[in-house]
This record gives sequence, C-alpha cells and structure tokens, in this order.
Amino acid sequence: MSKPPNASFYLARTALGTIEKGVGARVILAFDTTTDWLTIAVGEPHEIIAEINESAPRAHLNRLMPGIDKVLKEAKIKPQDINQIAVGIGPGSFTGTRIAVSTARGLAQAIGCPLVGISTLDVLAMRSSSKSEVVYPILDARRRELYTAGYGEGGRRFTEYLVLKPEELAEKLSDAGQQVVLTGDGLTQYSEVFEAALGASLRLAKPLLWMPDASVLIELAREKIDKKQIEPYLKVLPIYIRLSDAEETAKREKLS
Repeated sequence: MSKPPNASFYLARTALGTIEKGVGARVILAFDTTTDWLTIAVGEPHEIIAEINESAPRAHLNRLMPGIDKVLKEAKIKPQDINQIAVGIGPGSFTGTRIAVSTARGLAQAIGCPLVGISTLDVLAMRSSSKSEVVYPILDARRRELYTAGYGEGGRRFTEYLVLKPEELAEKLSDAGQQVVLTGDGLTQYSEVFEAALGASLRLAKPLLWMPDASVLIELAREKIDKKQIEPYLKVLPIYIRLSDAEETAKREKLS
C-alpha cells in the first residue's frame, strides 16, 4: 500500500519579491480544501510569490483564513489588491468542498473580484500530465468508491467526472489497453488493486503529486481568464457527483 506525503511545510518564494500592480498585472489568490491537504498560493499567472501546502485533515475551517492571511502578508499584498480568486471545487470531501467554495464566494463578494472554479481532478491531472500516457486522478470518495476522470495530453479531460469502485475503474482501464498514470489520495488504499489489474501498463505518480497544488490552480485559472470563462461568483458551484451520506440517508428514509 502506497503512502501519501504527510509532512506539513510552508514555502514562501520571497526571493521573487513582491508583486507590483501595474498595467496588465493580475494578482490571483488560489486555494483548495477538498482533500485532507490544505493548499494556498498567491501570485501572478507566471510567478508564485508565496504558498502554503500542509496536511490538515478535518482542520480546514480553522486553518484556511489564517493561512490566506499569512500568505498575503508574506507576499506583502493587501486583500483589495487581489484581481482574481481561483478555488478548487471538488469533487472531494463534502465538508472541505463547501468550506472552499463558500470562503471563495465571500472573499470575491467582499473584494469585488472575479471568481474562477477549477475541478480538483483537473488540478491533479495537470500535475502529472503526460504526452504518451493517459492520466486518471483518483480521489477517495468513501464507501469504497473513487472520484475520477480521464485526461490526455496537456491535461485535457476526455471523460465525464465519475464515481466508481476501484475494481470497476481497474477493469475499465485494463480493457482500454493504454499506458496509464494514476495519481491522487485514492492510491493510499487502492494502489494494489490497480497494480494487480494493470501490471506493466501502469505508472504511479510520485506521492508528492497526489495532492492538489494551488500554484497549478493559478495556472489553470489564467487559462480560463484569458478565454473570458468567468462567471458571477454565485454561479461557481461545488462538484459533488453524488449525494452525501446524510442526503442518501434522508432519501432512503423518505422512500421507506
């Protein structure tokens, strides 16, 4: 069974200096709390000034805003200097996804800046993008299921967002007969299932790539901003794919 990164670390690229807002400058704040990993970054599209990456299971509510404050102070950026916000919108933990999206909406409203939502699976796929292999990020969806999607060169998604049993996905990938890269925290529990089914056609991404990275969020947000794919902040919605455990229970009780 493979292990994900469990170290908590803080990285501030102060050597790059602070962002000077001028003509064409775009200061982007990005964060993701959809997994057990907390990632926050601030910078311009091609220059990350400060970032935090740390393990924070069940602690996002208490750590997100202090983390944002710490990153902005390190970069010497005031909230009103932020031009755009990018947020990971899942799929992932229902609670973590709600925290991320609600916080991003609140900040976008308060600052008066555009908000861009990016799928956490898209971020993971971009981190392990390959020219010769397809990439399937897999995130633990509980109930012995995985959130996933298929990506080709350049992180381009070619499937819907899916929720599947590990064995179902392994069979699907085996039948496709392609070279596959797997990444994501789902490998912590289920790497052996895929290794047994795919053998030499499987490559596991390095564990440090299994978690979302806010610097990649900034890169993907830049692409959406350049294409003017920006919506009002209230239209940025979480990606859940399926009902939560509480919603499933309520649904069963209603039908019984």
